[in-house]
Amino acid sequence: MSQPPAGLWEALQASSSKPRPKSHLLSSFPNAIADVSDSTDSETTNQYDLLCPREGCGSVILKKGVARLKERESLQIEPSDIPAHPLLPALPSSSESIHWWLVTPSPMEFENIGFSRPVESLSLSPSGKKLKLLACAECDLGPLGWSEEGGNEFWLVCSRVGYRSD
Repeated sequence: MSQPPAGLWEALQASSSKPRPKSHLLSSFPNAIADVSDSTDSETTNQYDLLCPREGCGSVILKKGVARLKERESLQIEPSDIPAHPLLPALPSSSESIHWWLVTPSPMEFENIGFSRPVESLSLSPSGKKLKLLACAECDLGPLGWSEEGGNEFWLVCSRVGYRSD
């Protein structure tokens, strides 16, 4: 068995001990969505990097300026057989509107995101397709959002991601 290159273990240890970015929840901003979005004449985008909201993780999910802010109806993204994670705020009923970050046209826009298999126990998307759930790719916290099976739109709940504002 060959030996690993000299210094490899030390390099791996050094990269894993770097401080993680601090994630700020949407609820910590005085003006909520207005404080985390950046508006131009044509669209509103995310002003900050989007992070995993779990303390100690802070994985970068999406770089600033990549997602567009949209207001649309809520969607049931918690499988009925799995309780919601206590770190993730409950979503309102599907008749209410909430803010979402829309990422298009491909999952390659993300820095670090995980996808579930199509979830059978959820209601279908507004277009009638099965849903895939989005989660942090490092710690599996989720669901942070959803996409349609085979789709090119990826929706993150604004209140379920963290923001790198410092």
